[in-house]
Amino acid sequence: MKSKPVQIAIIVIGLLVGVIGVVLAMSGDSGPNLVNKVILVDVSNGDTFTVSAKGRTILLPYENPETNERTLYPITKNEEDESWYLRRRHLPAIEKVETKSGLVDKETGRVSIDSDIKPKSID
Repeated sequence: MKSKPVQIAIIVIGLLVGVIGVVLAMSGDSGPNLVNKVILVDVSNGDTFTVSAKGRTILLPYENPETNERTLYPITKNEEDESWYLRRRHLPAIEKVETKSGLVDKETGRVSIDSDIKPKSID
């Protein structure tokens, strides 16, 4: 049975796409830049900590190793105003925790701590 030129063209294109995919996969970066450390704030007193997230799941709120209370929530830094923020999805949860007065703006999630924090390492 004789192959049609269209069939040959489809096979050649498929092989080229496969080869290009393998080359890109081998020469590209190592994948997404996953976070290895999570910065946490104790919403009851403003203390900050880091915890390793490499190869494990972190249950929130995280337990403060100094007080044994589950009052640690992840924060991210807004580079525009150099402020730290709780994610909006955690704001309803902190209603159940006795927070330090004025530490967390419950509308925006802004945390009133120094922009150049030095968190303690938990592990």
